[in-house]
Amino acid sequence: MIKKLSLIFISAIILNASTLDEKIQNIIGYQEFNENRSLIEYLFQNDSAYYANGSINYIAVIEKLKDNGLLKVVLNKPQDISITFKISDDAIKSMKIISDSLTALGYYHYFTKDLIYDDNKTITWTINLKTEAAIDPLMLSKELAKNNCRFVDIKQEGYTKWMYKIDTSNSTLSNAYNITNNERVDFRKPLTPYFIKVDNANIIEIHSKYGNHWFPQIVFYDKHLNILNIVKENERKDSLQLEIPEETNYIKIEDIYTLANIKRGLSVIIKE
Repeated sequence: MIKKLSLIFISAIILNASTLDEKIQNIIGYQEFNENRSLIEYLFQNDSAYYANGSINYIAVIEKLKDNGLLKVVLNKPQDISITFKISDDAIKSMKIISDSLTALGYYHYFTKDLIYDDNKTITWTINLKTEAAIDPLMLSKELAKNNCRFVDIKQEGYTKWMYKIDTSNSTLSNAYNITNNERVDFRKPLTPYFIKVDNANIIEIHSKYGNHWFPQIVFYDKHLNILNIVKENERKDSLQLEIPEETNYIKIEDIYTLANIKRGLSVIIKE
């Protein structure tokens, strides 16, 4: 019995090491992995430190690779980069999180090459961009982590093609301001539409600050970011009170024409 347990333990260690080596090779590429095999074996000799809850801890792995000069994202010249994201949960919400993460990293100018939604409700989203450096997977993983998303697989092909499989099953929207019932929040000049999170609320009151010229547009979403209702007003408003649809988790507040119309900010109150 003890011999069997020992064999199982040894097999688990070998399997973990083999899996970790494979994942590292996928991240840095076959050639880079083979050229630095001895260093990689030394750096990751305590392979259990790079697992969390039975899965690869990609942030820890990528951080170690980057700290030791094994993760190369800078290119010799501007090139076309192809990045594919595979997502299996909350399609609309997940794409917003990825898009917001790219924006936070300074990537605004990219275009969608393919967008496939298959029978298994898995999204495969491929974008292209021209750049002198590929997106840093460590920075991207940390941005996604802010929204409770994590990598479950990464593959790199020749520095110009990357694939990220992302678990978004527990995702949240880190840029949504959480407002509790009966709380009044004063928002300053917006750079992007106001995006707030609510829970079990029935009424929203919005007050425009003096000097604004607000033409309201309010969008109500459920927890998956499916649209429940849109309210638009073609007349200037100083204040607005609306019923919040059932199952609303997120509300976007903006101006029909331009955010410059609410440059003085807005005040928002949520009521039960």
